[in-house]
Amino acid sequence: MTDFTDGTTSGVVTRDIVPALGVKCLQVRVPATFVWGTDSLIVDLGDYGATSLAGVLAFEETTAGSVTVQATEGTTSVSSGVLTIVSGGSGTNGGTFLIWAY
Repeated sequence: MTDFTDGTTSGVVTRDIVPALGVKCLQVRVPATFVWGTDSLIVDLGDYGATSLAGVLAFEETTAGSVTVQATEGTTSVSSGVLTIVSGGSGTNGGTFLIWAY
């Protein structure tokens, strides 16, 4: 299992896609080396002005850059403003997590 950490793991890109929304909507891309069902994603919500989680959607690329499916959700937890997502699904593929936080 590998922890893919926002801002420090190569290939993980996070951006606030609607900055004036009031609720943070973060798009987090994970690289093609991400192992769904095994690896986890760690995001410090405080880096984006949030402390709590509202929801998460995950999308796995079954074919790099062309076929994307909604992934089975794993488990999530927030501790001291740091979100940890243990991914669901299977396969080694890139993908996108959409995170709503406040």
